[in-house]
Amino acid sequence: MGIQRVSSKWTKTAVLQRSRNVNEYIPVTRQYNRQTLERMTELFESNYIKPDRGTYGNGVMRVKTIRIKPHPITDSNTSENAVDPLSPSEAEVSAEISAEVPLTTYELRYGTEEKYFHSLDELDLALTEHIQNREYIIQQGIPLMKHDGLPFDLRVLTQKNLERNWETTGILGRVAAPGKIITNIHGGGRLATFNELVRPQFDQDRFQQLRSELYRLGIHTAVQLQRSFPRLKEIGIDIALDEDGRPWIIEVNTLPGIYAFGLLPDKETYRKIKRYARAYGRLPSKKGKTSRTSPKAQASTAKSRTHR
Repeated sequence: MGIQRVSSKWTKTAVLQRSRNVNEYIPVTRQYNRQTLERMTELFESNYIKPDRGTYGNGVMRVKTIRIKPHPITDSNTSENAVDPLSPSEAEVSAEISAEVPLTTYELRYGTEEKYFHSLDELDLALTEHIQNREYIIQQGIPLMKHDGLPFDLRVLTQKNLERNWETTGILGRVAAPGKIITNIHGGGRLATFNELVRPQFDQDRFQQLRSELYRLGIHTAVQLQRSFPRLKEIGIDIALDEDGRPWIIEVNTLPGIYAFGLLPDKETYRKIKRYARAYGRLPSKKGKTSRTSPKAQASTAKSRTHR
């Protein structure tokens, strides 16, 4: 039987939320509608709105909620209109109310386009124009750790090994292009090694601890998904590290790209990845053409494929 793929982000999220080992790593995620938009913008400064089914970061939008507390009206503004110094004037009452109710602006980023809205209704209308009748999810935004001033995330690859057990086989990093809200390579981001991006952020003990945590998380995530999707053989987990170094699962792909690992210096890891992929049928055997194709050529070919 073929390798099972699951395209719906919401379906995968709902399955993972049932696992104690995995749920704590998942940002607040909901199916998108007007009500959840209102609630999420109240709870979180930043939220990402994504197609439930989609690849390469296409259609991803970010909403930032900007609240500015207005300055209260001072005595100098109201002295001329005061009637009774012992009783509050309308201006003073208005000042107290305005001091408590912040002015709210919503910043919407879509690709490199940036727009501002002063009401939730205006924001919802703009989002609806992009979403149309498609299914979307809304997810708590995680402030990404940065490398040389640019945000980055990680891809954790977990595969079935030759003993048919789950094994995390590699981690790579992706650095966002300047001005972009996503790190996707197809959106101009660049590949980097886990060591290059993460090692400068921590001392040696914390670095090794985080590495081990991510390897375990890859296995826990695969095991949980396999309970609902028994023919899974491989997953790619997009991991955000927040500014404190805490890992978060942003998305799980059931048709992960593997050729990018061939562009990194660790060729032994890439050979293992390909060996496992051949064993469960993702790649043809060594007699096929794939084994004679360079990683760069394979990566170029992979760009034209649909990843989920």
